[in-house]
Amino acid sequence: MPLSRFDRNYRLTVQVGDGRSVIVRPPIRVSFSADKSVSGGLNKMTIRVSNLKESNRLAVRKDKEETDKRIPLSFEVGYKGSLHLLFKGTVHRGENFREGPNLITELECLDGGHDYINSFSARTVKGKDEAVNAILSDMPNTQRGKLTTQEPLVRPRILVGSSARLIDQLLDEGQTWYIDEERLYIIQDDEVISSYVPVVSAATGLLSTPTREQRRVTFETQMNLTLRPAGLCQLISSEAPHLNGIYKIDRMGYSGDNYGTDWKQEIVAILAGNYKVL
Repeated sequence: MPLSRFDRNYRLTVQVGDGRSVIVRPPIRVSFSADKSVSGGLNKMTIRVSNLKESNRLAVRKDKEETDKRIPLSFEVGYKGSLHLLFKGTVHRGENFREGPNLITELECLDGGHDYINSFSARTVKGKDEAVNAILSDMPNTQRGKLTTQEPLVRPRILVGSSARLIDQLLDEGQTWYIDEERLYIIQDDEVISSYVPVVSAATGLLSTPTREQRRVTFETQMNLTLRPAGLCQLISSEAPHLNGIYKIDRMGYSGDNYGTDWKQEIVAILAGNYKVL
């Protein structure tokens, strides 16, 4: 059953140093868009907050050139009293400006961005698993997530360069890496991160008729954070029953406004087939 905007809930937490956090909750207006993918690179979110008090607006301000300045951020969304983490990362850019009668704080955020930009590795390793652990030790804010089995190296390898970009050199054919909630994942095309299979149907929030192009199925749902990149879902559509099945989620786009119309996700998924759980 569709939920009204009055059921929406969120909590934005920005750590601004000296043990202080800026915490934003309803009824303050927020709008946001976010993208997550298993295809490599960094997850991104842009969030706009209306009419923060001046001290908080100034505390979250950041220029892109301030690469050493780290402002951790987490954003939870949900309904009524239920909240689930949608995004965790750092502020890449934070600026304030006036839009009509409102003062807007706009934050561009990256998941793993501070380590991606700043970390550097110079090591000699004997195996790929050792290489991943060595690279992660040089990325102090990135934890080890689920990693596919790493093939041994034929000979020791010297790693020199940007820590995150060195991961690209370790991947075998059919592997991708991504960072989600500040955890590194390396995954094969036929692998998923969990055996849990949430159902996506009209009863659970399916909003659009699924479409298929280049073997990928796209559909929209109400905000449902049991759906995760590299996770599974069971699609049940009465309007496109030929597309029903179990899918691996490849990409997710989120959009929301607690006073507007959006509070939804766009899912791009691939038929799971004979998948393996990491």
